[in-house]
Amino acid sequence: MNNPLVSVLMPCYNVEKYVEESMNSILSQTYTKLQIIAIDDCSTDNTADILDRLAKQDSRILVVRNDRNLKLIKTLNKGISLCNGEFVARMDADDISLPSRIEKEVEFLTQNTDHDIVSTQFYAFRSDKPNKYYRHHSPLHDDELRGYMLFKSGICHPAVMIRKRVFKELGLKFEEEYLHVEDYALWSEAIYKTKIANVKEPLLLYRVHESQVSSLNEDLQAENKKKVFKIHCRHLGLPQDREFIDLYSSVAESVPLYSSFEYLDKCEEFMCSLIRKNNEHPFCNAAYLDRMLSFHWLRLCANSRLGLKVLKRLKASPLYKEKNYSSRDFAILYTKCTFKLKYKKSFIYKLVFR
Repeated sequence: MNNPLVSVLMPCYNVEKYVEESMNSILSQTYTKLQIIAIDDCSTDNTADILDRLAKQDSRILVVRNDRNLKLIKTLNKGISLCNGEFVARMDADDISLPSRIEKEVEFLTQNTDHDIVSTQFYAFRSDKPNKYYRHHSPLHDDELRGYMLFKSGICHPAVMIRKRVFKELGLKFEEEYLHVEDYALWSEAIYKTKIANVKEPLLLYRVHESQVSSLNEDLQAENKKKVFKIHCRHLGLPQDREFIDLYSSVAESVPLYSSFEYLDKCEEFMCSLIRKNNEHPFCNAAYLDRMLSFHWLRLCANSRLGLKVLKRLKASPLYKEKNYSSRDFAILYTKCTFKLKYKKSFIYKLVFR
Protein backbone atom coordinates (compact mmCIF):
# COMPACT_ATOMS: atom_id res chain seq x y z
CA MET A 1 0.00 0.00 0.00
CA ASN A 2 1.33 3.44 -0.86
CA ASN A 3 1.07 6.27 1.61
CA PRO A 4 -1.15 9.02 0.15
CA LEU A 5 -2.08 12.14 2.04
CA VAL A 6 -5.58 12.00 3.52
CA SER A 7 -7.43 15.24 4.23
CA VAL A 8 -9.89 14.86 7.09
CA LEU A 9 -12.69 17.41 6.86
CA MET A 10 -14.48 18.24 10.12
CA PRO A 11 -17.10 21.03 10.18
CA CYS A 12 -17.72 22.27 13.72
CA TYR A 13 -20.61 24.26 15.15
CA ASN A 14 -21.32 24.51 18.89
CA VAL A 15 -19.85 21.11 19.70
CA GLU A 16 -17.85 21.94 22.81
CA LYS A 17 -19.22 18.81 24.52
CA TYR A 18 -17.93 16.43 21.88
CA VAL A 19 -15.29 17.95 19.61
CA GLU A 20 -12.21 17.05 21.65
CA GLU A 21 -13.14 13.39 21.85
CA SER A 22 -13.97 13.40 18.16
CA MET A 23 -10.72 15.10 17.17
CA ASN A 24 -8.65 12.80 19.39
CA SER A 25 -10.17 9.79 17.64
CA ILE A 26 -8.65 11.12 14.39
CA LEU A 27 -5.32 12.10 15.94
CA SER A 28 -4.94 8.57 17.32
CA GLN A 29 -5.56 6.81 13.98
CA THR A 30 -3.15 4.07 13.00
CA TYR A 31 -2.79 5.89 9.67
CA THR A 32 -0.90 9.08 10.39
CA LYS A 33 -0.30 10.92 7.09
CA LEU A 34 -3.19 13.29 7.68
CA GLN A 35 -4.18 16.88 7.00
CA ILE A 36 -7.03 17.72 9.39
CA ILE A 37 -9.18 20.68 8.40
CA ALA A 38 -11.47 21.78 11.22
CA ILE A 39 -13.84 24.55 10.14
CA ASP A 40 -15.51 26.51 12.91
CA ASP A 41 -18.80 27.82 11.54
CA CYS A 42 -19.11 30.80 13.92
CA SER A 43 -19.71 28.75 17.05
CA THR A 44 -21.07 30.66 20.04
CA ASP A 45 -19.72 28.26 22.67
CA ASN A 46 -16.12 27.22 23.42
CA THR A 47 -15.64 25.14 20.26
CA ALA A 48 -13.13 27.59 18.73
CA ASP A 49 -10.97 27.69 21.87
CA ILE A 50 -10.86 23.90 22.05
CA LEU A 51 -9.84 23.66 18.40
CA ASP A 52 -7.08 26.25 18.89
CA ARG A 53 -5.71 24.34 21.85
CA LEU A 54 -5.71 21.06 19.95
CA ALA A 55 -4.04 22.67 16.91
CA LYS A 56 -1.17 23.87 19.10
CA GLN A 57 -0.63 20.29 20.21
CA ASP A 58 -0.63 18.72 16.72
CA SER A 59 0.60 20.48 13.58
CA ARG A 60 -1.59 18.33 11.33
CA ILE A 61 -4.62 20.35 12.41
CA LEU A 62 -5.58 23.41 10.40
CA VAL A 63 -8.32 25.50 12.04
CA VAL A 64 -10.38 27.63 9.65
CA ARG A 65 -13.01 30.11 10.82
CA ASN A 66 -15.95 31.15 8.67
CA ASP A 67 -16.57 34.91 8.63
CA ARG A 68 -20.28 34.18 8.86
CA ASN A 69 -22.37 31.13 9.64
CA LEU A 70 -22.41 29.25 6.32
CA LYS A 71 -24.25 26.14 7.57
CA LEU A 72 -23.13 22.65 6.72
CA ILE A 73 -23.38 22.42 2.93
CA LYS A 74 -21.44 25.59 2.10
CA THR A 75 -18.92 24.73 4.80
CA LEU A 76 -18.40 21.28 3.30
CA ASN A 77 -17.83 22.64 -0.19
CA LYS A 78 -15.48 25.29 1.17
CA GLY A 79 -13.59 22.63 3.09
CA ILE A 80 -13.24 20.37 0.06
CA SER A 81 -11.54 23.22 -1.80
CA LEU A 82 -8.97 23.39 1.04
CA CYS A 83 -8.21 19.66 1.02
CA ASN A 84 -4.80 18.81 -0.41
CA GLY A 85 -5.03 15.07 0.00
CA GLU A 86 -5.65 12.46 -2.67
CA PHE A 87 -8.43 11.21 -0.42
CA VAL A 88 -10.97 13.28 1.54
CA ALA A 89 -12.22 11.67 4.75
CA ARG A 90 -15.30 13.13 6.40
CA MET A 91 -15.68 13.34 10.13
CA ASP A 92 -18.42 14.87 12.23
CA ALA A 93 -17.40 16.73 15.36
CA ASP A 94 -19.69 14.70 17.61
CA ASP A 95 -18.78 11.18 16.41
CA ILE A 96 -15.86 8.86 17.17
CA SER A 97 -13.70 7.10 14.60
CA LEU A 98 -12.26 3.77 15.68
CA PRO A 99 -8.44 3.61 15.43
CA SER A 100 -8.05 1.69 12.16
CA ARG A 101 -10.81 3.46 10.21
CA ILE A 102 -8.59 5.66 8.00
CA GLU A 103 -6.02 2.92 7.43
CA LYS A 104 -8.61 0.42 6.24
CA GLU A 105 -10.35 2.92 3.96
CA VAL A 106 -7.05 3.95 2.37
CA GLU A 107 -6.20 0.28 1.90
CA PHE A 108 -9.54 -0.34 0.19
CA LEU A 109 -9.27 2.59 -2.22
CA THR A 110 -5.65 1.81 -2.98
CA GLN A 111 -6.50 -1.79 -3.85
CA ASN A 112 -9.76 -0.99 -5.66
CA THR A 113 -8.84 1.74 -8.10
CA ASP A 114 -12.22 1.54 -9.88
CA HIS A 115 -13.97 2.67 -6.68
CA ASP A 116 -14.04 6.34 -5.67
CA ILE A 117 -16.14 6.25 -2.48
CA VAL A 118 -15.91 3.94 0.53
CA SER A 119 -17.50 4.06 3.95
CA THR A 120 -17.89 1.58 6.79
CA GLN A 121 -20.50 -0.08 8.91
CA PHE A 122 -21.08 1.76 12.18
CA TYR A 123 -22.40 1.59 15.71
CA ALA A 124 -24.98 4.14 16.78
CA PHE A 125 -25.33 5.20 20.39
CA ARG A 126 -27.38 7.71 22.33
CA SER A 127 -25.59 10.41 24.30
CA ASP A 128 -27.64 9.48 27.37
CA LYS A 129 -26.74 5.76 26.95
CA PRO A 130 -23.10 5.85 25.83
CA ASN A 131 -22.43 2.17 26.53
CA LYS A 132 -25.32 0.75 24.53
CA TYR A 133 -24.51 0.35 20.84
CA TYR A 134 -26.81 -0.40 17.90
CA ARG A 135 -24.96 -1.95 14.97
CA HIS A 136 -26.11 -0.77 11.56
CA HIS A 137 -25.68 -2.89 8.44
CA SER A 138 -25.54 -1.63 4.86
CA PRO A 139 -24.57 -3.62 1.76
CA LEU A 140 -20.84 -3.95 1.18
CA HIS A 141 -20.58 -4.24 -2.59
CA ASP A 142 -21.24 -1.75 -5.35
CA ASP A 143 -23.80 -3.85 -7.24
CA GLU A 144 -25.93 -4.27 -4.11
CA LEU A 145 -25.49 -0.69 -2.91
CA ARG A 146 -26.89 0.49 -6.25
CA GLY A 147 -30.17 -1.26 -5.43
CA TYR A 148 -30.15 -0.16 -1.80
CA MET A 149 -29.59 3.46 -2.83
CA LEU A 150 -32.89 3.53 -4.71
CA PHE A 151 -34.66 3.94 -1.37
CA LYS A 152 -32.12 4.93 1.27
CA SER A 153 -28.56 6.09 1.80
CA GLY A 154 -26.20 3.15 2.15
CA ILE A 155 -23.14 5.29 2.88
CA CYS A 156 -22.49 6.59 6.39
CA HIS A 157 -21.48 10.20 5.76
CA PRO A 158 -19.23 10.82 8.80
CA ALA A 159 -17.38 7.57 8.02
CA VAL A 160 -16.88 8.14 4.29
CA MET A 161 -13.64 8.53 2.35
CA ILE A 162 -13.78 9.99 -1.17
CA ARG A 163 -11.18 10.35 -3.89
CA LYS A 164 -10.63 14.03 -4.62
CA ARG A 165 -11.38 13.28 -8.30
CA VAL A 166 -15.08 12.89 -7.42
CA PHE A 167 -15.17 16.66 -6.95
CA LYS A 168 -12.51 17.74 -9.45
CA GLU A 169 -13.12 15.39 -12.37
CA LEU A 170 -16.66 14.05 -11.91
CA GLY A 171 -17.95 17.51 -10.98
CA LEU A 172 -19.96 16.43 -7.94
CA LYS A 173 -20.54 18.54 -4.86
CA PHE A 174 -22.94 18.88 -1.96
CA GLU A 175 -26.04 20.72 -3.22
CA GLU A 176 -28.17 23.09 -1.12
CA GLU A 177 -31.27 21.91 -2.98
CA TYR A 178 -31.00 18.69 -0.95
CA LEU A 179 -30.75 20.28 2.49
CA HIS A 180 -30.43 17.66 5.26
CA VAL A 181 -30.07 14.83 2.70
CA GLU A 182 -27.19 16.39 0.76
CA ASP A 183 -25.01 13.33 1.33
CA TYR A 184 -27.65 10.90 0.04
CA ALA A 185 -28.04 13.09 -3.05
CA LEU A 186 -24.31 13.08 -3.74
CA TRP A 187 -24.02 9.28 -3.39
CA SER A 188 -27.10 8.88 -5.59
CA GLU A 189 -25.47 10.88 -8.38
CA ALA A 190 -22.16 9.13 -7.83
CA ILE A 191 -23.45 5.58 -8.39
CA TYR A 192 -24.16 6.44 -12.02
CA LYS A 193 -20.60 7.69 -12.54
CA THR A 194 -18.37 5.49 -10.41
CA LYS A 195 -18.31 2.63 -7.90
CA ILE A 196 -18.90 2.76 -4.15
CA ALA A 197 -18.53 0.29 -1.30
CA ASN A 198 -18.55 -0.27 2.44
CA VAL A 199 -15.85 -1.85 4.59
CA LYS A 200 -17.46 -4.77 6.41
CA GLU A 201 -16.27 -3.71 9.87
CA PRO A 202 -18.00 -1.04 11.95
CA LEU A 203 -15.33 1.65 12.27
CA LEU A 204 -17.35 4.61 13.54
CA LEU A 205 -19.38 5.35 16.65
CA TYR A 206 -22.30 7.52 15.52
CA ARG A 207 -23.65 9.73 18.30
CA VAL A 208 -27.39 10.42 18.44
CA HIS A 209 -28.61 13.43 20.42
CA GLU A 210 -31.59 15.77 20.36
CA SER A 211 -29.73 18.80 19.02
CA GLN A 212 -28.69 17.03 15.81
CA VAL A 213 -29.87 18.57 12.55
CA SER A 214 -31.40 15.23 11.56
CA SER A 215 -33.42 15.15 14.77
CA LEU A 216 -34.69 18.73 14.38
CA ASN A 217 -35.59 18.72 10.68
CA GLU A 218 -37.28 15.39 10.05
CA ASP A 219 -40.18 16.74 7.95
CA LEU A 220 -37.96 18.81 5.63
CA GLN A 221 -35.61 15.87 5.39
CA ALA A 222 -38.47 13.64 4.21
CA GLU A 223 -39.52 16.15 1.55
CA ASN A 224 -36.01 16.65 0.25
CA LYS A 225 -35.49 12.92 0.16
CA LYS A 226 -38.18 12.89 -2.55
CA LYS A 227 -35.93 15.16 -4.60
CA VAL A 228 -33.23 12.50 -4.33
CA PHE A 229 -35.67 9.93 -5.69
CA LYS A 230 -35.97 12.16 -8.76
CA ILE A 231 -32.25 11.65 -9.37
CA HIS A 232 -32.87 7.93 -9.74
CA CYS A 233 -35.96 8.52 -11.86
CA ARG A 234 -33.94 10.74 -14.20
CA HIS A 235 -31.21 8.14 -14.63
CA LEU A 236 -33.58 5.18 -14.95
CA GLY A 237 -36.14 6.81 -17.24
CA LEU A 238 -38.99 6.88 -14.71
CA PRO A 239 -41.68 9.59 -14.32
CA GLN A 240 -40.86 12.57 -12.11
CA ASP A 241 -44.30 14.08 -11.48
CA ARG A 242 -45.49 14.64 -7.92
CA GLU A 243 -47.95 11.73 -7.89
CA PHE A 244 -45.30 9.27 -9.01
CA ILE A 245 -42.69 10.58 -6.55
CA ASP A 246 -45.23 10.26 -3.72
CA LEU A 247 -45.79 6.65 -4.80
CA TYR A 248 -42.02 6.10 -4.95
CA SER A 249 -41.71 7.54 -1.44
CA SER A 250 -44.47 5.24 -0.16
CA VAL A 251 -42.56 2.22 -1.42
CA ALA A 252 -39.25 3.52 -0.07
CA GLU A 253 -40.77 4.11 3.37
CA SER A 254 -42.87 0.89 3.17
CA VAL A 255 -45.92 2.91 4.20
CA PRO A 256 -48.78 3.28 1.69
CA LEU A 257 -49.93 6.87 1.25
CA TYR A 258 -53.51 5.60 1.05
CA SER A 259 -55.06 2.61 2.79
CA SER A 260 -56.58 0.85 -0.22
CA PHE A 261 -56.00 -2.18 -2.38
CA GLU A 262 -55.88 0.09 -5.42
CA TYR A 263 -52.91 1.93 -3.96
CA LEU A 264 -51.17 -1.33 -3.08
CA ASP A 265 -51.62 -2.34 -6.73
CA LYS A 266 -49.80 0.83 -7.82
CA CYS A 267 -46.98 0.15 -5.35
CA GLU A 268 -46.65 -3.39 -6.63
CA GLU A 269 -46.55 -2.26 -10.27
CA PHE A 270 -43.83 0.29 -9.50
CA MET A 271 -41.66 -2.35 -7.83
CA CYS A 272 -42.24 -4.84 -10.64
CA SER A 273 -41.26 -2.14 -13.14
CA LEU A 274 -37.91 -1.72 -11.34
CA ILE A 275 -37.29 -5.44 -11.71
CA ARG A 276 -38.17 -5.33 -15.40
CA LYS A 277 -35.91 -2.34 -16.01
CA ASN A 278 -33.05 -4.03 -14.21
CA ASN A 279 -33.54 -7.19 -16.25
CA GLU A 280 -33.51 -5.20 -19.51
CA HIS A 281 -30.68 -2.82 -18.61
CA PRO A 282 -28.93 -4.01 -15.42
CA PHE A 283 -28.07 -1.30 -12.92
CA CYS A 284 -27.77 -3.43 -9.77
CA ASN A 285 -27.56 -7.02 -8.56
CA ALA A 286 -30.81 -8.69 -9.68
CA ALA A 287 -31.02 -11.16 -6.80
CA TYR A 288 -30.43 -8.40 -4.27
CA LEU A 289 -33.08 -6.16 -5.85
CA ASP A 290 -35.64 -8.99 -5.83
CA ARG A 291 -34.94 -9.72 -2.19
CA MET A 292 -35.05 -6.07 -1.15
CA LEU A 293 -38.34 -5.46 -2.92
CA SER A 294 -39.86 -8.58 -1.40
CA PHE A 295 -39.26 -7.06 2.04
CA HIS A 296 -40.75 -3.74 0.99
CA TRP A 297 -43.83 -5.54 -0.30
CA LEU A 298 -44.31 -7.43 2.98
CA ARG A 299 -43.94 -4.22 4.99
CA LEU A 300 -46.23 -2.23 2.69
CA CYS A 301 -48.95 -4.81 3.28
CA ALA A 302 -48.25 -4.88 7.02
CA ASN A 303 -48.55 -1.08 7.17
CA SER A 304 -51.60 -0.86 4.89
CA ARG A 305 -54.15 -0.88 7.76
CA LEU A 306 -56.38 -3.08 5.59
CA GLY A 307 -56.68 -5.81 8.20
CA LEU A 308 -56.22 -9.53 7.72
CA LYS A 309 -57.84 -9.43 4.29
CA VAL A 310 -54.60 -7.98 2.93
CA LEU A 311 -52.86 -11.33 3.48
CA LYS A 312 -54.44 -12.86 0.38
CA ARG A 313 -53.28 -9.90 -1.70
CA LEU A 314 -49.80 -10.14 -0.17
CA LYS A 315 -49.34 -13.78 -1.15
CA ALA A 316 -50.80 -13.37 -4.65
CA SER A 317 -48.01 -11.01 -5.70
CA PRO A 318 -44.87 -12.13 -7.56
CA LEU A 319 -43.01 -9.97 -5.02
CA TYR A 320 -43.99 -12.34 -2.21
CA LYS A 321 -41.00 -14.55 -1.38
CA GLU A 322 -41.73 -16.57 1.76
CA LYS A 323 -38.15 -17.88 1.98
CA ASN A 324 -36.92 -14.32 2.60
CA TYR A 325 -39.00 -13.75 5.72
CA SER A 326 -38.26 -14.67 9.31
CA SER A 327 -40.72 -15.74 11.97
CA ARG A 328 -40.32 -12.24 13.45
CA ASP A 329 -41.36 -10.69 10.12
CA PHE A 330 -44.51 -12.78 10.10
CA ALA A 331 -45.25 -12.02 13.76
CA ILE A 332 -45.08 -8.29 13.04
CA LEU A 333 -47.18 -8.73 9.90
CA TYR A 334 -50.00 -10.60 11.64
CA THR A 335 -49.98 -8.28 14.66
CA LYS A 336 -50.20 -5.16 12.50
CA CYS A 337 -52.89 -6.64 10.28
CA THR A 338 -54.97 -7.95 13.18
CA PHE A 339 -55.08 -4.59 14.92
CA LYS A 340 -54.68 -2.36 11.83
CA LEU A 341 -51.80 -0.62 13.54
CA LYS A 342 -50.53 2.69 12.24
CA TYR A 343 -46.84 2.74 11.35
CA LYS A 344 -44.57 4.34 13.92
CA LYS A 345 -40.96 5.14 13.16
CA SER A 346 -38.44 3.45 15.40
CA PHE A 347 -35.26 4.98 16.76
CA ILE A 348 -33.15 3.14 14.18
CA TYR A 349 -35.52 4.22 11.39
CA LYS A 350 -35.11 7.86 12.34
CA LEU A 351 -31.38 7.41 12.61
CA VAL A 352 -30.89 6.31 9.01
CA PHE A 353 -33.99 7.96 7.48
CA ARG A 354 -35.77 4.72 6.60
